[in-house]
Amino acid sequence: MATSNGVFDQDPELSHGFPVAPRQILHLRACTNCVRAKAKCSVGVDIKGRCERCDRMNKDCTPSPPMRKRRAMKRPSVIETSKLEQKLDGIVTLLKSASQGAPVLSAPSTNTSLDYSPSSCDGFGNAEAAIDPSYHEHTYAKQFPSMHITKKFLTPKALSSYSSEQTVPNFPPLLLHLSLQPSPEDSELYLNKFRTDFAKHVPFILISPSVTSIQLRQARPILWVCIMAVASSNSTQQIALSKEARAIFGREAFVEGTKNMDFLLGILVYATWDQHHSMDRPIFVILLQIAIAMLYELGLDKPASTDPGLILSNEMKGLRHPSRSATMEEQRAWFGCFLMSSRSSAISRKGDALRWTAYSNECLRVIESQNEVASDILLVQQVKLRLISERVTDAPWSSAMMAVDSTNFAIFYLRSMETQLLAFKSTIPAELSQNKTLLMEVHDTSLRIHEIALCHKPDIFSADSNQRLKSLHACLNAVSSWVLIFLSIAPSQYVGLPTTTFAQFVHFFVSIYRLETFEDPLWDRRLVQETLDVLTFLETAERNLMLVKEAAGLDRDGSDDVDIFSVFAARLRVFKMWWVARNSNAAAGTLEGEGTVDFNVGFLDNEWFKDILEPWNG
Repeated sequence: MATSNGVFDQDPELSHGFPVAPRQILHLRACTNCVRAKAKCSVGVDIKGRCERCDRMNKDCTPSPPMRKRRAMKRPSVIETSKLEQKLDGIVTLLKSASQGAPVLSAPSTNTSLDYSPSSCDGFGNAEAAIDPSYHEHTYAKQFPSMHITKKFLTPKALSSYSSEQTVPNFPPLLLHLSLQPSPEDSELYLNKFRTDFAKHVPFILISPSVTSIQLRQARPILWVCIMAVASSNSTQQIALSKEARAIFGREAFVEGTKNMDFLLGILVYATWDQHHSMDRPIFVILLQIAIAMLYELGLDKPASTDPGLILSNEMKGLRHPSRSATMEEQRAWFGCFLMSSRSSAISRKGDALRWTAYSNECLRVIESQNEVASDILLVQQVKLRLISERVTDAPWSSAMMAVDSTNFAIFYLRSMETQLLAFKSTIPAELSQNKTLLMEVHDTSLRIHEIALCHKPDIFSADSNQRLKSLHACLNAVSSWVLIFLSIAPSQYVGLPTTTFAQFVHFFVSIYRLETFEDPLWDRRLVQETLDVLTFLETAERNLMLVKEAAGLDRDGSDDVDIFSVFAARLRVFKMWWVARNSNAAAGTLEGEGTVDFNVGFLDNEWFKDILEPWNG
């Protein structure tokens, strides 16, 4: 159509000769009327911009106002709050260090190495063995990226970039909250105390005197926590660290799935020396079973393998390279686990000891022949002695074997073990002839061999044999000898004794009671009273335990918690009261049958004492 000015208006249905689609009103939101009626709001084609429903009803079509959804407030979890607190504590520590002018510690170079061989004071392992950096990696390094803690930083070799004279700032906590961490001075004191007073009794771990506490903490954080827990001189701090160590074990074993030497050594140190876990809620057997599983996971129970499939599988899992021979550190840890698991099964009759194999014999031969340090001699002797004691559990007088084995064979088996023990005693090196730890183990082994004589089973010893009488005398000699050695230990040295020593104490006390009440026509029970004054023994042991706090310098800062040795002394006081009452015909417990023992005292509901006394409770 032409207009007055000669210009044609474009037909709305045509555009350059092509049809044009009708205009559509795009509604981002439904109109108000449709919202109220809860009806579908369809886009209309009306030029007034109304929807189809409003156009049909001739109503004004107004888009509904926008409605903003409220976002749900997400509260931070306890874990996130704890992580934030740790980061803030780390920042505060760094700021304090910076304000004091402490030098900044940079990450070590990757080409450094530290000699931990015996020639350099016996460090973490054999210097000849190559240590895989990923083998010592720890998951806690990921929590502090600002510290630049790399895999190399967590290896013992990388520690060589820091000398013992170098000033090192306080690091943010890798495992412990700041409130639980010992001061730098105390941590060095505890580490030195562990070297001198603890490790000498069960020497499955060696830490060079040149290694500082901060270096150990960076290389082996779990081990460091456990050493701080067992060697702390503050009872309040020691209890808190002991509980924290348990939490670390649970998290590492079942949440993180950690498998490395740091974790293994930490468990062994805690199980061997922490007195709190054994006296309150014992987890001794559980810890040792975790340690045994760790040994298997790390492949320390087998010789080096050349199987390419096994090598690839272990590399994918991040485990120890199966073609690499075990280091001396790893072999000592294996024997430490064997010693503790064997003692656990012998004392509480729970769990199985680490299985001894031909490869174990080879590792023992290597340690004995190389003899890198003086403490290896004691470790070898302890292992050999435990092998004799382990044979007691396989003795033919168990109910399953007595059905098929004759009495004469049982006596032959007992005499064979007695001969092995005598041969061992004749080969003890001169430098260990007065070692009290080893001698107490010798007497404990002798008692375990001969205490079968306290059993009334008629089919063990023949009527015409005097073997029962010989074994009863051997038990009495073992008990009296062990008591004399224990009472000769200075109270200041009690802090370093392993937990199994105090378990032996209860075992020997029960054995004294069984010997004094054992009824047999050939046995004179007066020999027990003539050989050993039980009341004096208990009084002396109680007095020595009460002197530990002052002699060993515990709780000099006046902590509120009672030290564990005072707790044990209080329990011996109850033992003494019970013994006096028994001798005055007012006994609180009696022995019946085959050696049943029932201490009718409230504190003996404690799980630790139940574990010790259970084997003699029928």
